[in-house]
Amino acid sequence: MRTIFAAFDFKSGDLADEENNYLENHVRLAKELPGLRQYITGRLRAPAGTTPPHYRAATLSFDDAEALAAAVRKSPVAKPLAADGAAHITNTRWLELDSEVIVPFVSKQSGKDYFMMAAHFDLKLTGGDLAAAEQRYLGHHTFLARRLPGLRHYLIGRFVPPVGMRPDLAPPSDRLRMAMLVFDDIETLRAAYRSPAGEELARDEQETIANARVYRIDATVQV
Repeated sequence: MRTIFAAFDFKSGDLADEENNYLENHVRLAKELPGLRQYITGRLRAPAGTTPPHYRAATLSFDDAEALAAAVRKSPVAKPLAADGAAHITNTRWLELDSEVIVPFVSKQSGKDYFMMAAHFDLKLTGGDLAAAEQRYLGHHTFLARRLPGLRHYLIGRFVPPVGMRPDLAPPSDRLRMAMLVFDDIETLRAAYRSPAGEELARDEQETIANARVYRIDATVQV
């Protein structure tokens, strides 16, 4: 699969107006992208006393890179969608991922609210090479994560520079990975990490993951 993760702010300070345009226009256009398999949008939240790094985030998934390119560059909706983004969206953190589903989103329903924890990070080499770190992450860490109680959906991916991206704008690490975990709500996620499976996963994160940035998202399924 090919998945986009985008975190962004609105250009205008009138958030009510921007929210209305985003939901009524931008999301409507994005849902018309041909080949779109999954589309989730949401507001970011931050721990008490802090500010989230962006205001909103969205993930869009397609079967492969060719399907993504055809949708966002060649389809009839591509130009109006890009124009709306240029007019209203700024400070975008854009990641394109070669992705795979670990836990299918069986309960997914359009319009339903969930809580998503998304994180991009490097893999710790811990004396080995990248191939060994990848093998441990895919063979052990994801096995632990998929056992979290209440986990509705789990998708992982590795960063792929979009076609035409300038090298100086790409993330500096060739080990950059991303994971997205979906729960019914934030309370379910917290309970999951307090469980024996969650405690074991948290310990393994210390051995496996470095330089993590976590996004906590009050999410809504669009597609």
